[in-house]
Amino acid sequence: MIAVICAMKEERDALLQKMKDVAVKKGKKILYHGEKLDNEYYVGKLGKKDTVVCRRGVGQVYASITTLLLIQKFKPELIINLGVAGSLNENVHVSHIVVADTVSNWRFDVPGWERSEESLYCSFKCDEKVLNVFEKIKGEGMHTGGIVTGDEFIYKKSQVKEIKRFYPKSLCGEMEGYAVASVAYAFDVPFGIIRSISDETLVSGNFKMFDFNLEDAAEKAAALCKEIIKRY
Repeated sequence: MIAVICAMKEERDALLQKMKDVAVKKGKKILYHGEKLDNEYYVGKLGKKDTVVCRRGVGQVYASITTLLLIQKFKPELIINLGVAGSLNENVHVSHIVVADTVSNWRFDVPGWERSEESLYCSFKCDEKVLNVFEKIKGEGMHTGGIVTGDEFIYKKSQVKEIKRFYPKSLCGEMEGYAVASVAYAFDVPFGIIRSISDETLVSGNFKMFDFNLEDAAEKAAALCKEIIKRY
C-alpha cells in the first residue's frame, strides 16, 4: 500500500476524485487549533495500487503525528507528501510541479551542525524509485530538485535570503515535507514529496495569490501523483 499525506482539504480532495473503490476508515481523533481534525483515512485504488490518503493539518507537528499513525496503521511501502508550495527559483512558476530529490529543514540551526542540502543533520534524500518514475513522465513545467521546509509561510526577503544562503539549489518551500521525511526515515519507509506551485516567493506580493491558485495547483499535483503511483 502507498500512503499519501496532505495538509489541506483541497489537496486531499483533488486526489480523492481520482481514486476508485474508496472506503473510509476512522483513525484517532486529533485536536487542531481548538477543533477536532477530521480523523478519516480514505482507502482505495489508483490504477491497481492500493492507496490511502488523509488530511492532517498544516505544519510539521501534525505532519509528524500523521506519518507515525499511518506507518502504525497501514505499514505502507511508500509515503508521499502531496500538496502545494511557493517557488524559490526564477525558473519555477505557478502551475509548475517539483518532485523533491532532497528535503531540508531550513530553520534547523545548531552550532557546529552543517546547514546544507548535503547535511545529515537537516536534510534527507528522497526515494530514488519515485524520482526514476518521474523522469519517465517528466514534461514541460516539471522539475526535480531541493525542497525546503519550515513552520513559516515564506513571503519576506529576509526568509529568502536565509534559504538561499544555506540551500541555494532549493526550488520551492513548504511546511510539512521535512517532518514526513524525518519520521519515514526513522522507521525505514521510503518517501517522496510532490509539490505544485501556488505562488512565487521571488515576486513581490505574489504570496497573496496563494488562495486564488490553491485548487488549480492541488489538481495538478494530484494528477502527477496518480501517474507516479500507477507506475511505482
